[in-house]
Amino acid sequence: MSLDTPERVKYFGLANMQSCGICRKRKGRSLARKGTDHCPDEIANLYERANIAEARTLPLVRNRKRARERLHRHGLNFEKRCRLMDHAKVSLVQVDPMTPRLFGGLVRYERMHVYFIGYCTYLMDLLVKSIKKECIETVAGVVRQCHQFRDPWTGVTHPRLPNILKMTHLTAERRVRAVFYWAHVLGIDASVVLDPVKVAAQRAVSALQLILIAVRGHRAYTSSELDVIFKGVGQQFFMALEEMSQFHEMQVYDRRLALHRRDPDKHAAPVQFKTTERSVTFVAYVVTST
Repeated sequence: MSLDTPERVKYFGLANMQSCGICRKRKGRSLARKGTDHCPDEIANLYERANIAEARTLPLVRNRKRARERLHRHGLNFEKRCRLMDHAKVSLVQVDPMTPRLFGGLVRYERMHVYFIGYCTYLMDLLVKSIKKECIETVAGVVRQCHQFRDPWTGVTHPRLPNILKMTHLTAERRVRAVFYWAHVLGIDASVVLDPVKVAAQRAVSALQLILIAVRGHRAYTSSELDVIFKGVGQQFFMALEEMSQFHEMQVYDRRLALHRRDPDKHAAPVQFKTTERSVTFVAYVVTST
């Protein structure tokens, strides 16, 4: 089902925006660790126990409470149960290598919202922050000098992007194109980027380029090759993003700390960035069309 994240949370009854309908939401687990898939029968049993209407005895109350807590740990909201399996169970097609799947496997993440919009936005937000102020005009000049990209099958040229430092005018397709512009902007030495994140920026752009090429559907990849791309290359992509994010967070922390030391009454003491207590483990194996 082609849903963005807010719609997916509402439709499938997920606990919050960080929850995943494919795998469990585990406390304290790394983003790079593969999660355990949801078991449909187990989730159905937990929903039934969590919504007992009349729990008059203490054992029933405890059983209902444990079921609700367990559903929350798995990333599901017991008060907003998805009724898909009640009304469309017969019409869902089961795929043997992937069964059983929660919600019949419809809670997949399609490529436009995840890769073309999400991944590209994550990267370009950090790249814009990492550009040296004196190199802003240099970046604009490189963009103007870039040749027009062509469709490999039809030979039709894609429209130029006038600017890649502002994303207000960028559609999903233009965001993908902007990532390949960034490869020309960075070049070999990435001189336009702040020194501490040069290598991380190059790693992130090259990794995302490979991911985007794989999900476009114009090249054939084997299952083992896709595993390398989504697991290995995808992990390197997010590790590079984390390195860039940490650098910028520490810069903000240092500025606020200097202000606090200068005037403690006016500026509160800053708090270092801390990852969320519960993290999402997400690896997309199936790419659906938009």
